[in-house]
Amino acid sequence: MREDTTLSQTTRAGGFFVTWRSCALGCLTLAIVFVATGLAGYSTRRGWLPAVGSALDVAPAISHADVIVVLGGGNGDRAEYAGQLYRRGLAPHVIATGGPVGTTSAATALLPWGVPSNVVALANGTQNTYQDALATRHLMEVNHWQTALLVTDPYHMRRSVWTFRTAFAGTPLQIQPAPVVDGWFRANRWWTTEEGFAVVNEEYLKIAYYVLRGQIRLSAITGN
Repeated sequence: MREDTTLSQTTRAGGFFVTWRSCALGCLTLAIVFVATGLAGYSTRRGWLPAVGSALDVAPAISHADVIVVLGGGNGDRAEYAGQLYRRGLAPHVIATGGPVGTTSAATALLPWGVPSNVVALANGTQNTYQDALATRHLMEVNHWQTALLVTDPYHMRRSVWTFRTAFAGTPLQIQPAPVVDGWFRANRWWTTEEGFAVVNEEYLKIAYYVLRGQIRLSAITGN
């Protein structure tokens, strides 16, 4: 009986050693693969990192429209570029979103760029891109505007276009992307600055969030 017990204990001990060794070897293999993948990714970063930033942008489709929609936020580049488009005569009206309720600050921000206040329709009080889209839809329908040039930063354009398409679904309203030109964001080296790194990572998280919330629909992504 004692011999059987001793043999059983020895077998279990040997089995534990084999299991532990297998686990250790497996973890070591995973660690090696992880490190190798990281090193490979780092060594080729200049090839794929620019693509990550560029994927957030949308090629401009700039033509004459009924209104220019300039989204709130940013560092002033959006208002400046909206002014450029207005001065070029690409639209006679401007919608400015995101200003505080009860103020004309969004219109005031456009004045230095040649946009008179009397052509600006304010969508004050919006807190995010989806609210911007809903407010824009309302103003366009009230004013019988059909087409709009959408002005925002390049890193924000992909989500904005998909969100506006979702909000405009079921209407004849059309949105044309007009990403800021010569602004601060550089898709080919976004990871080299703290601000660029932050906004790119944040945008991908927000796109996922908007899809989960239904604020971006598959039809808006596919264009169908």
